[in-house]
Amino acid sequence: MAESFSNKLTRAAGSITTKTGSTVAAGSTVITNASVTGIGDSNLIVNSNYIAGTKVHSVTAVSGGIGTVYADRASTNTASATNQTVNFLGVTTAFTASATEKSILIGGTFANNTDNQVALTVELYDASTSVGVALASEIPVPAGSSFVISDTGKTILEPTDELRVYCNAANGIDATLSILTGVS
Repeated sequence: MAESFSNKLTRAAGSITTKTGSTVAAGSTVITNASVTGIGDSNLIVNSNYIAGTKVHSVTAVSGGIGTVYADRASTNTASATNQTVNFLGVTTAFTASATEKSILIGGTFANNTDNQVALTVELYDASTSVGVALASEIPVPAGSSFVISDTGKTILEPTDELRVYCNAANGIDATLSILTGVS
């Protein structure tokens, strides 16, 4: 296949589940709450006890009134933190590379759809290693504004790699990605 430029559009990216009354265990991957409804694997965890980019590894359903969320990294707190508000940001896959060829991210624009500032994280998910790394992490995007990726160099996506978007507001971001596809 010949190389070609294309724009990949994603409308209204962003989903959020907020849990209040959570307990974050000290230096642990465990978060407990009376409800785990709406929380899924790979959700981004937003709470002051976790570094940016921490994700949900797995969820155990409520048993005896307590549900458990396991993070992929340990919390930074040194004592148990109770009555915590924890936000879980759902993933939106904005682009998936072809299964047979590489692609190159040339740039992208992420427009705020809301009347308030939102926080945006853009992640490159490497399908061959099952690891995601942030290209942009918790970037504040003011109301009526946008965030542009262009000067960071070009990012190569191997076959089936993904570009993922997280936003701390439901339907908060429109994403336009400029991609060179069909790279051998």
